[in-house]
Amino acid sequence: ASGALPTSGALADGMLAKLQKKKKDWEDKFSILACRPREQVGDAEQGAGVDFAYVMELYSGKDACAAGEEPQERVHVTGANVKFVQGTVFTVKTTGELNKKGATHFLSTNSVDEARMWLSAFEVVPDVTVDWVGQDGSSLKA
Repeated sequence: ASGALPTSGALADGMLAKLQKKKKDWEDKFSILACRPREQVGDAEQGAGVDFAYVMELYSGKDACAAGEEPQERVHVTGANVKFVQGTVFTVKTTGELNKKGATHFLSTNSVDEARMWLSAFEVVPDVTVDWVGQDGSSLKA
């Protein structure tokens, strides 16, 4: 690849703020939602290969991604529950099936349109449930 971003073929990519629960602070991450053709899950001895793994990869910035660096975080999203919270905030609740453990990731975009784009992208992922209705009963669906 001639310096192409690993985002080619991505369902979504862009800057997201991720809530770091321990610090109670939001950190900006360049994020990609993509389908990887083959992914090793678990350690080498006990791990299993997964075909067509849907992953969310988080980088310190777009430059780190463009340079081909490993993502700071890789989250398997097959089977996740994605929920609009309010404004530009949504959660991705993952299972422990392909991740070390299930977790809820709080994410925020810069605009409502971007939040819509991410939720729409998650609807493409197999076995993902997307809830478009926020805490106050408002829907993000246009």
